[in-house]
Amino acid sequence: MSILATFGGLNIIGLPCDTVPEVPGPSSIEWDPTEVVSVSQSPFTGQSQIFDWANSRWEGHVSFPPMYRYGSDMWSAFITECRGPVNTFMFGDPKAVLPKGPATGSPVVSGAGQTGYSLVTRGWTPSVTSIMLPGDYIQVGYRLYKVVRPVNSDSSGDATMTVWPNLRDAPADGVAIQTRNCKGLFRLMTGKGNKNSVNVGAYGFAGLSITEAF
Repeated sequence: MSILATFGGLNIIGLPCDTVPEVPGPSSIEWDPTEVVSVSQSPFTGQSQIFDWANSRWEGHVSFPPMYRYGSDMWSAFITECRGPVNTFMFGDPKAVLPKGPATGSPVVSGAGQTGYSLVTRGWTPSVTSIMLPGDYIQVGYRLYKVVRPVNSDSSGDATMTVWPNLRDAPADGVAIQTRNCKGLFRLMTGKGNKNSVNVGAYGFAGLSITEAF
């Protein structure tokens, strides 16, 4: 596989299905949204105190179809080059390449230093109701976010988006917002367990457990 870029000192490796012809992509992904939250419950009253550290992250398990040796060898080489969680790759939802909302205009981040679960933006087509819908994805830099509430643009083309997970890297003012074929920076969750197998007539993988890379 080839190193496409680096980010924060992390090598970003191209997925075989994106960089090598005729290599099959994943058949499914099971997302497991993760929250850093703790709960303290009184054993006497049953009342709970919630500690929300406002830190969310993507995790998931990627599954693959049976494949012939050519594709299997490419994915096996990719897993080897990842070296467990050492190197990273760009990955997104293969079934949600296009948004459900029109997502028209040329949206960008509006204002530097934003944090939390909302993103102020500009550059959308003005006065569009539901220009983005819950479940649509956006990509800002190397980060993947899911829209969790309907987004409406105002008469100036501005819109505030409620997103998940919380904003990474405090995106700079004017950074482009990608609304199609969105991906984020991931790594393998562990250095073992990413097994592949040889069966009669086909090759297979146990699947990949992935987590968002920081």
